[in-house]
Amino acid sequence: MTRKGLKIPVAIASSSLRFRDSYHIPEGVGIGPHSSAFEAFLRNWFSDTRALTHGELDLSFLQELTSDELATARELIRRNLRLGQVHIIQGAAALRDTEALPVLRAMLEAEDNASKRLTIAGALWNLQRDPVFITCLERAKKAGGRTLAAHLYDVLWLDDERALDFLIDLLDQRDAVVQTFVLSLLNELEFGRQAVLAARILPRQPNDYRDRRSDPAFRNLMTAAIRKVNREKKGGMSFGWSEWPVFEPPQGT
Repeated sequence: MTRKGLKIPVAIASSSLRFRDSYHIPEGVGIGPHSSAFEAFLRNWFSDTRALTHGELDLSFLQELTSDELATARELIRRNLRLGQVHIIQGAAALRDTEALPVLRAMLEAEDNASKRLTIAGALWNLQRDPVFITCLERAKKAGGRTLAAHLYDVLWLDDERALDFLIDLLDQRDAVVQTFVLSLLNELEFGRQAVLAARILPRQPNDYRDRRSDPAFRNLMTAAIRKVNREKKGGMSFGWSEWPVFEPPQGT
């Protein structure tokens, strides 16, 4: 069976995985046999994380975890949350692990770095729609700088007109790199394809978005595009789509 960005064998895997030394993994966890879905989880979160962290991995295989495998996967993520690695933090959201909420909140309270705070707050938002995510976004916008450039797609997790308004506000940032990234994303949303042109020759320019900000038809168009991206983007670090199904492993597993 082949998925975009990942080939997952249907057969039960029995290989012994080697994990990075930095992770807290109980002895024997990597020794099979494992289902193909659980082996893919172990490999991509704790052994070879390149596809995951580069956004090249289709995560829908997580829905194939049995109830026992899901419980183990969640426990492994919680064990490693305090390492502060982005893919581990967002893994809690990908697995819909509400038991991770207290740890994530404690981590947020102790974290000073604006980018890391946004990562943690994003996981809290995707787990429980915690408004601290919006607070962190607003603080980052007020502070300026390039922190938000790395979190632009996270803004889409708001999943409604708030995301559109936030992006249009960012067009007024002083940093030219941030302005360019935001303008490219807005063009991508409007036209449904990635904007690879130089900012000055993009179909729409900043004033085009500012001038249409109050146009109901434009707002409906862009909001629909934001929701479409959230529902279709299933790879890598994009854990925020709003229709991620609740995990309901098959009965008897």
